[in-house]
Amino acid sequence: MSDITKLTTKIKVDAVKKQAALVKEAEKELTQSELLKKTQLEKESAEHLKRYERELQRELSLKVSELHVKSRNRVLAAKQQILDELFEEAKVRLQQLPADQVEAFVLRKLQVTQLTGEVELIFGDKTQPLITEEMMQNWQNTLGDDVTLKRVKHQIPNRSGVVFRQGEIEFNYIFEALLESKEEDLSYQLIELIFEQE
Repeated sequence: MSDITKLTTKIKVDAVKKQAALVKEAEKELTQSELLKKTQLEKESAEHLKRYERELQRELSLKVSELHVKSRNRVLAAKQQILDELFEEAKVRLQQLPADQVEAFVLRKLQVTQLTGEVELIFGDKTQPLITEEMMQNWQNTLGDDVTLKRVKHQIPNRSGVVFRQGEIEFNYIFEALLESKEEDLSYQLIELIFEQE
C-alpha cells in the first residue's frame, strides 16, 4: 500500500509540477501576447497620430492658402478701385480743360497727323463751346494752304476732344477714347507708383 501511496503522491507531485509548468507556460504566452498586442496597438496609434497630423497639416495649409487668396483678392480689389477712381478723375479733368490747353492740344494733333486737303473737325459737345473762330483761324494759319479746316456743326454727345475726318478716314482724339486706349499701360505704371512699397 505504501507503493500505491508513493505512486499517488508522485502522480500528485507530477501533476502539480505539470500544472505549474502549464500555468507558467500559459502566463508566458499571455505576457507575450499582451506585449505583442501592446506593440501592435502602439504602432497603430502612432500611425493614426501621423495620419491625423498630416490631415491637420493639410487642413491648415488649405486654410492658410484660402486666407492668402482672400487677402490677395481684397488687395487687388482695392487697387482696382483706386485705379478706377483715378481714371474717373482724369476723365473729369480732361472734360474741364481750359480753352488754351484745348487749343494747344488740337494744334499739336493737327501737326502730328500731317493731313492735307479738306479736314473736318468734329468736336465733343463739352469741347465745342470752347472753340472760337480765332482758334480756327490760328490753326489754319499755322498749317498753311495745304490744309483746309472745316468746323462741323454736328457734335459728339457727352464727350470732350476732337475727331479729324478726311473723307472716310477718321482720327479719333476724343479724350475719353484716348484715355481708354492708354488705360492698360497706365494701370501698370500707376500700380507701380502707388504700391511700390509692397
